[in-house]
Amino acid sequence: MFEGLRQPVVWTLLDESALRRRIGSSEVMATQLHKIAGMAEAGRLRLPVLPHRVGAHALLQGDLTLMSCEDSAPVAYVEGFSTGNLMDDPSLVRASQTAYALALSDALSQQESRALVRAAAEAHAHAEQ
Repeated sequence: MFEGLRQPVVWTLLDESALRRRIGSSEVMATQLHKIAGMAEAGRLRLPVLPHRVGAHALLQGDLTLMSCEDSAPVAYVEGFSTGNLMDDPSLVRASQTAYALALSDALSQQESRALVRAAAEAHAHAEQ
């Protein structure tokens, strides 16, 4: 698909809350977010962010991982509090893919997302412990 691409590219769709909620110290958050922004700038990570202004969205209720390989049918893994479910039923996988596409359509562009990640990192870096 991408000739010359040696390293895998990870796609992740983040809710802005994941950038703003401090887990650990402000320094740890700032460092992690700068690292994530750097990976996105290097092309190793596609990082669309769903801003708070979107409100409720199709993926708000849990984590969704979509997986596809050249030699097998796609699957979806949905995770919530104390539960996880691997789905291989084509109709459920398509529904999961549709939910992802709907949420992705509300996300910021790559450039806007990277700027938001950097801004969140700076906010954490300047926050009081």
